[in-house]
Amino acid sequence: MPKKTGSYNRLNLLDAVLKRMAPVVVAYSGGLDSSFLLWACSQALPANQIQAVTFHSAATPIREIEAAELTASFLNVKHNIYPGPEMKSEEFLANDLLRCYYCKRERFAFLLSLKAEFAGTRFIEGSVVDDLDDFRPGMRALKEAGIDSPLLEAGISKEDINIIAGDYYLPFAGKKTESCLATRIKTGHRIETLILEQVQVAEDAIHELGFQLVRVRWHAGEARLEFDQGDLERAFVLRREITRRVKECGFSIVSLDFEGYKTARKEKI
Repeated sequence: MPKKTGSYNRLNLLDAVLKRMAPVVVAYSGGLDSSFLLWACSQALPANQIQAVTFHSAATPIREIEAAELTASFLNVKHNIYPGPEMKSEEFLANDLLRCYYCKRERFAFLLSLKAEFAGTRFIEGSVVDDLDDFRPGMRALKEAGIDSPLLEAGISKEDINIIAGDYYLPFAGKKTESCLATRIKTGHRIETLILEQVQVAEDAIHELGFQLVRVRWHAGEARLEFDQGDLERAFVLRREITRRVKECGFSIVSLDFEGYKTARKEKI
């Protein structure tokens, strides 16, 4: 079992990295990678050496906030939720190719402003080795702010996380990739709260049909839907119901992308 052996060797290394960094404050989105990091912290460190911070703004899927709250409660970790400062940044709202950088920059600057509240702690986040091969402008903001990435330091990959989370029957095992709602708006079109809310409502309406992963891409009032590759056939069968629900959210035209959702698109359309 070489893959499992390698994953658990890296988990042991992560345990040592976290003990060296403690006490820590985890920048916690509620997604798979940051949930795994929070779990690893709960295994390696006493409860009084761990806190989690989650940002909530119009760009944050409410599903992620709910998932973050549930997981933090399950792990018995103190969980702090703050308003996302990025919605006050004109650079972020302009929605160019550096949007993620501006968002992370604003959020980490806010975190660093709380140093008195989190005195003596180190801020950490959940980037994994796979992110090094992706288009991630936010990584620049991490370096500038001095935020540590223990999963990266330990060489943890998404495959490692899936293996370990499955073996331990963790509540977030198999969780589908989620992302900021701003990724649904075509690059170059200004981010507006009303658009983000429209996308959120439409995605929620589709999730109610049992789909775990969907992206409602906003194009001047039209919606292009992306589903997980394995859900495309079912989405086509339910196309009339899906179209009805999305149009009820205010979209004039609804189309289905038959290529499905691909992470290689880097969520920047």
